[in-house]
Amino acid sequence: MARKPTTASQRQLLERTLSQLATWIQDLAPQAEVDITLEQYEDAHLYVHPPQAMTAEDVERLELTVGERCNEILLDTGLFIISAVSN
Repeated sequence: MARKPTTASQRQLLERTLSQLATWIQDLAPQAEVDITLEQYEDAHLYVHPPQAMTAEDVERLELTVGERCNEILLDTGLFIISAVSN
């Protein structure tokens, strides 16, 4: 099932939201790397690579926090952003 084509305003919303999300993640984990890919069936995939020194508990907390934020974004804007946090 293909997604409908995005309009310019939807594309701007996606780009602005991804930028804000990446900045927010950097505030939570300043040493983390954030990679974003645009997808065909979702709006984007967000991959967060925490610093090696981060504990497993902190990685799990970050994963849950980012996942919750992506769910909020989906409910607020309709943008479907899938996130993953891994070393």
